Amino acid sequence: MIDYGDSGLVAYLPQDEWRRVQETGIPVRFEPRDVLVRQGDATQHVYVLLAGCVKIVRSESDGSRAMLTLRVAGDVVGDLAAVDLQPRSATATALTTTVTRLLTGPQFRRFLTRPEFAPGFAAYTVRRLRISDAQRAALALLPVRDRLARALIQLDRESRRADGPPAIRLSQAELAELVGASRNAVVAELAALREAGIVVTGRRDVTIVDPAALRGRSHGLRPDLGREPRVANGR
Repeated sequence: MIDYGDSGLVAYLPQDEWRRVQETGIPVRFEPRDVLVRQGDATQHVYVLLAGCVKIVRSESDGSRAMLTLRVAGDVVGDLAAVDLQPRSATATALTTTVTRLLTGPQFRRFLTRPEFAPGFAAYTVRRLRISDAQRAALALLPVRDRLARALIQLDRESRRADGPPAIRLSQAELAELVGASRNAVVAELAALREAGIVVTGRRDVTIVDPAALRGRSHGLRPDLGREPRVANGR
């Protein structure tokens, strides 16, 4: 059975409605580094993530890039363009083998007319906006060490749910994009974590070996980068 965790669109829908979403459209599988949607494209289809992990990256006209968030099983990718019919605002790329269900724009918009679906999707969208606001605040206020610790905690949780192995499969440049820092700053902080015995690093992966010590470096605050579970007894 797939572990959808306690967040994502799946957390806001009745089980029968989530099952209906899963049974709509066609199955599509992506391998690591495959692109699901590309920034600027005029397509409207939506991917429902059933397994795997996807990074969302936005590029600017000056050539800079920022990793906005991650999406994992239970999330949807591409829904904004299906709703407002505007070009894609970011590029979604598979980090792991990713299993999806592709819904056309009209198929997804029909779900939005369903009373079993629409309130849950609205709550899910609001939650993503709140998390985005928290992420921007973290990038503006926290030092690189804290931002990196929070990001690694979140990535570790999502990578374990997405495909089992504990390694975080992001390069140092990608981690720098995620936390809004220079690559050199992230390299220095990773070196400090490695020397402290908190992480082990490879060419394109990071493994956390002392989660408690890493949480201590984020001052005990829950990570706001990426997804966040729904609050109990509320939305």
